[in-house]
Amino acid sequence: MSSDGGAVWIQIDSLWYNDGGCVIGHPDSASVVISGGQTPAGNAGVSVSRNAGATWTRTSLSTGSADFCHALALAPAQSRTVYAGGLAGGTGAVYRSTDLGATWTRTAGSPPDTVFGLAVNPADAGLVLAATHDGLFRTTNAGANWTQVCARTGFRSVRFLPGSGELAAAGGDSGAVRSADAGVTWADISAGLGDVRVTCLEFVQRDGDALIAGTRGASCWLRDVSTGVEDARRVVRASTRAPTIVRGVLRIGSQPTADGSRPGIELLDAGGRHAMKLKPGENDVRRLAPGVYFVREAQAQAQTQAIRKVVVTE
Repeated sequence: MSSDGGAVWIQIDSLWYNDGGCVIGHPDSASVVISGGQTPAGNAGVSVSRNAGATWTRTSLSTGSADFCHALALAPAQSRTVYAGGLAGGTGAVYRSTDLGATWTRTAGSPPDTVFGLAVNPADAGLVLAATHDGLFRTTNAGANWTQVCARTGFRSVRFLPGSGELAAAGGDSGAVRSADAGVTWADISAGLGDVRVTCLEFVQRDGDALIAGTRGASCWLRDVSTGVEDARRVVRASTRAPTIVRGVLRIGSQPTADGSRPGIELLDAGGRHAMKLKPGENDVRRLAPGVYFVREAQAQAQTQAIRKVVVTE
């Protein structure tokens, strides 16, 4: 049996609060943690810590006595936008925050049943997928309207491939499905899973991109993206040649195309707008405001591009 050196769990907040629904960390700050669950009054609630769990701010999202927040998802394209989903007043509910959880607004529309999973498109903060017992639902306008895009029931989890605005996967009581067009259409990928219930999904990098499914009564399963989940239009995430920033200089590598030329490279801001044109090697980015940016690079392969995130600091 492996050991972690005698480490134990400690309670970091003595105030009773049912934060048993979900928890996420912010990819750009190890200090920001957001948890979802239920308040002592039975409302759907969210807890936010901005100091790595030392203190928490509580927010009630609803007013019902049997409500619950089951899902949280950050918007990669807008780093302060967060979605929360669950059950409120006996129906599905989705809430949106644009200030990293300080304030919340219920979206104008929502799926009809409990929201157990949410995924925000990496390139579009208004495009969100929701996993519910009644199927998969999709919004392109930040929750104002939702459309059922997969009628299979019992969904528990949904994920976008990080860095990809096209490839998504979802799982639930009847296995797993995938989409190669940002959630518009879905195809079954349950072959090999057996008759198991998928309770959670996560994309990881393991000699390339892979999808891991956590299941009830059958441990974990792994599916390589390169063996059937991916699509020719997917965005390729590269773990090598990653751009880095040192003292105002963005250093970026780029592989030549077949004819020896270099593909086009540009820097986008967090909203997907053009910030500046880049070249392989060193780029002076001292004029840019601090924040999250994305390097978009055309690849030699047809219909393929790479998008990588960089953070400009003071």
